[in-house]
Amino acid sequence: MEVYASISQKVNVDPITVVEKLKEIELSGHRDWVFERDGKYYHGYEGGGGTHSWDEEKEISKEKYDYVRALELVKKHLEKKNEK
Repeated sequence: MEVYASISQKVNVDPITVVEKLKEIELSGHRDWVFERDGKYYHGYEGGGGTHSWDEEKEISKEKYDYVRALELVKKHLEKKNEK
């Protein structure tokens, strides 16, 4: 994956926050995740009622899976860069 960008305006927003918000918008929750199992792609999320919670899943397209994984990888890269 290659991502190129030209930034010509300074904004006071943490890039990691931007990536997190994009993922949240795509999956409709900040604690949601994606995964692959047996050649199919899924959106995982927490279901619950009262004091109980459980993991739920729904099948998604490979394109959506790839997009969310790309966001996760960009976030991980930015976090490592900030550690230095």
